[in-house]
Amino acid sequence: MLPSRILAVTTTAVFAGSALTGCAVGRRLGDMLRERPPAPLDSMSRASDARIDSLGILAGSFVGEGTSRAVHLLSSDTAFISELARRYRPDLLGGEGLWRELSRRRVVGLGDESRRRTVGRRGPEIRRALVGSPLGHTEVTVDGIFLHGGRGAAQCGSLGAQAELVVREARDADDPPLRGPVLGVVLADESETRARGLVRRPEVPKPSEALIGDLVQRTGREMDSTLAALYPSLQLRPVRSSGVEINTLADLDAADVIAFRAGPATIRYAVSLRGRRVGAGGRDTLVATAVMVWDSAGAWRQTVFQPTLLAAFGGQLDAYGMAGRPYYWRRLQPISDVAFA
Repeated sequence: MLPSRILAVTTTAVFAGSALTGCAVGRRLGDMLRERPPAPLDSMSRASDARIDSLGILAGSFVGEGTSRAVHLLSSDTAFISELARRYRPDLLGGEGLWRELSRRRVVGLGDESRRRTVGRRGPEIRRALVGSPLGHTEVTVDGIFLHGGRGAAQCGSLGAQAELVVREARDADDPPLRGPVLGVVLADESETRARGLVRRPEVPKPSEALIGDLVQRTGREMDSTLAALYPSLQLRPVRSSGVEINTLADLDAADVIAFRAGPATIRYAVSLRGRRVGAGGRDTLVATAVMVWDSAGAWRQTVFQPTLLAAFGGQLDAYGMAGRPYYWRRLQPISDVAFA
C-alpha cells in the first residue's frame, strides 16, 4: 500500500501531464510507482513502536532473541519504559529518579515479583502476541514484563535501560522451538482467527555459486566506491592475497549471502561483506564492511547499512577516524513476517 502523499503526488502528475503523450505519462507513473529502497542505516537500535493506550492495552513490535528456554523481546524506547514505570511501578519514580533507581535494582518486574514469569494485575493487558523467527511465525503468550536498568545511569541517565517481554510458545509438542533472531508483535485486536502453533516459512531456493560470486562482487564495488568518496586520500585497494569465505564463521575477508522472500513471488539476496583493504603505500591494513540487498539481475539494490571503515587498535577493531562508526555486520538470518498469511 502506498502512503497517501505518494498517491496524491501521482494524481497530480496525471493531470499536470495531460499535454504529454501516453508513453511519457506511462513512464512518469512507472518511475513514481516503482519500489524505492529506504535510506541506509548507520546502526540498529532496540527501539520499538510499542505503546499503551488509555485502556491499558499494550500493542507494538519488538526485536528479540529466541533461546532454548524462552523468547526475549526487547525495547530501548525510553518513553515506553517511562510509561510502564509510571503506570505500573510508580515506586520507581521517587528518590533519585527512575533511571538511577532502575540502575540500582538492575531488574524490576511489573507483575507479582514472587513469580518471576507472570504478568499480574499490575501490568498492561495483552490481547494477542505473535513471534516471527527463522522457522516461521507462531502465536505466543507473554509470561513476564521486566524493566532493566543501565549500569551508567549516574553519568548517562537512561543509557542502557531496556524493557523486556518474556514469552512462551503456544505450540504443539512436535513443533521445534523458536530460536535465533525474532520479531515480536503484540496486537490490540484479537478478532482475527488463526491456526495456533508454528506456521512454517516457505523454503527459498539457495543461490548458485555463480550468483553468489556476482552478488559479492557487486557489493564490493559499491562499498569501495562509497569509501573512496568518503576517504579519497587513503586510496584504498583490496589485499591481493585475500579470498572471500562465504557463510562461514570467519570475521574478516568473508561474506554472508542469504536468500529471502521479499514478497509472494519476489526473492532477494542480502550480502554482508567484510574485507581487508590497504591504503597508499600499503602500510596500514583496514577493514571495510557493508550490508546490501540485491535482486538476481542487479537491477534493484538497497544499501541497508552504510559502508564502514574499521582499524585495529590494541588488537581490537574500532572505528577509523573521528567520524567513523564502530560497527560491522555478520551472521545474517531472515525471519518470517507475521503480518501476512
